[in-house]
Amino acid sequence: MGTHDERGCPRSTLRRDILRTLGLPSDLPKNPPPITRGRTWTRDGIDGIELDWDGNFPHQKGRTEAWLLTPTGTTVSELPAILLLHGHDGVKFYGKEKVADGPDGIAPGIAELRQRGYDAHAPAASLVGEGFAVLVHDVFPWGSRRVRWNDFPERAQKAGEYEAAAREHEHGLAKVAALTGTSLAAQILQEDLVALQVLHSFTPKHIAAAGFSGGGARVAHLLAAADLDAAVITAMMSTFADVADGHADDTTWLMITPGLPTVCDWPDVASSAAPTPLLVQFAQADTHFGLSGMLDAEAALQQAYRSSDHLVTQWFDTGHRFTADMQKSAARWLRSTV
Repeated sequence: MGTHDERGCPRSTLRRDILRTLGLPSDLPKNPPPITRGRTWTRDGIDGIELDWDGNFPHQKGRTEAWLLTPTGTTVSELPAILLLHGHDGVKFYGKEKVADGPDGIAPGIAELRQRGYDAHAPAASLVGEGFAVLVHDVFPWGSRRVRWNDFPERAQKAGEYEAAAREHEHGLAKVAALTGTSLAAQILQEDLVALQVLHSFTPKHIAAAGFSGGGARVAHLLAAADLDAAVITAMMSTFADVADGHADDTTWLMITPGLPTVCDWPDVASSAAPTPLLVQFAQADTHFGLSGMLDAEAALQQAYRSSDHLVTQWFDTGHRFTADMQKSAARWLRSTV
């Protein structure tokens, strides 16, 4: 089953074509919004500070909350940095809390989520441990950017509890975005681009992006829209044909944008900034994708990077998870690359 033009994807216009199809506005702000600083804390070798800002996003009002984490006793402006993008995880009440701990420690209910998907580890800690400054932020519709209960339509509220309602409502959000000339992926990308501007305002050093699952989809889109020094995509790589062949129900709207498969395939989105250094981690037993689809995607990535040695692919014997070994491997690769 083919999902994109047999003529292939013209590399010279690929990033522009991707962003146009996503519906990303062309007149985005060039500078970060004013940033408010909140509480600070020190725990387990990590210094943290609360940040928030108003990106004035047309799709959802409200402020974005974030945490900036650094190794204890260091100065953020002297450190290379990672924009760590949280995933979907079937949980929208929280965002950044899935991958990092804030001033109040582990958020209620997050320990179980991390045990299930992250080997009970916070991925941000591994990155800080390798000497990076790490920014984690919420994006629509997660965490501080989530849809409030009273704003759900009646059909979603009938689900009876927040996560079930949010899951039902995600389809509506994607439909509204499409009907207004954009996409849910573009709305999220817009917020990630602002977060990248915020991180740039703190450090002149190299900046990379990393994400697992839905966070990995966000990294792929960010590669098409911004110049990064490196990127990590974990357990979020296959082909559109594979997703269409029985895996769409397990795949977030972050990866599925109407019209995009007529422009290029998913590995082309991730490799659109080649030869930017890229690490792609595959989970061999990932039920979100088929093994053949992941292998096809790896081959496509290798083809896109054939003139450089800046692509690394790693395979892990696990399901759709970001295991401790995967986290350590990603952090070490970033340390050697950024």
